[in-house]
Amino acid sequence: MKGRALGRGLGAILPVDEQLVARSHSVQEIPIHLIEPNPFQPRLEFPAEELAELTESIRQHGLIQPITVRQVGEKYQIIAGERRWRAAQAAGLTQIPAYVRTADNTQLLAFALVENVHRQNLNPIELALAYKRLMEECGLDQEAVAQYVGKSRPTIANTLRLLKLPPEIQKALKEGVITEGHARPLLSLEQPEQQLALFREIVEKGLTVREVEKRAALLAEPSSPSPLSKPSPTPLQIHLQHIAQQLTYHLHAPVEIQSRKKGGELRIRFTSPEDLERILEKLGLQL
Repeated sequence: MKGRALGRGLGAILPVDEQLVARSHSVQEIPIHLIEPNPFQPRLEFPAEELAELTESIRQHGLIQPITVRQVGEKYQIIAGERRWRAAQAAGLTQIPAYVRTADNTQLLAFALVENVHRQNLNPIELALAYKRLMEECGLDQEAVAQYVGKSRPTIANTLRLLKLPPEIQKALKEGVITEGHARPLLSLEQPEQQLALFREIVEKGLTVREVEKRAALLAEPSSPSPLSKPSPTPLQIHLQHIAQQLTYHLHAPVEIQSRKKGGELRIRFTSPEDLERILEKLGLQL
């Protein structure tokens, strides 16, 4: 069963007593003011509507499912269940049921991640950031992370690649404006300006994943090789290419600059009348 795979390999990856990790103490009622959030919580956002629904449920029925914590001094740190804790606070509860476990910081981050992966609460960017933290802060490689969360190594690698997309696209992916299926084909495009241009087309035209895959494949297709090797770019061409790149980032639109014998040509591409208005605003023009 897939759910059981999430904790597989725990003892092989980290020096931990699996029986101790698997065993929880009996449920305790803990004063809510003694509980603090998990500093390693990979989930960064809790939608207000989702919290409101859970808060109302807790008001009516109480907190049915205990949270899981570890004791740190006189306080308790959340391992899993921060959303329930927040909703219980909003519902006015003064104490809540909790399991108390023993876990170091590495296990704390891993437990929070595994719980959220299992419940599919993380958006793709939060998930990628969590995998990255497991690697950087816990010293795990992609294979170990994959074993820890019950995913394949290519799945971990593909999720991490989403962090290479421009911030604007990451934000849209995080907010659910586009799906991970839309984002993956964008990674086949080497230039950020190409990624941004296709991303804007996805948003404005409502492209399906299949349509995005086809367009990305066409854009990524290498041009026919020239029988003669191309000459090295001149310092002027390199300088103009740098300017075009800076303008592309500033305008969030593909920009090309070509030099001529006398002067040159500046091209800014837009995908719709609305996109043109946005670019003109960026340039400080009002027509």
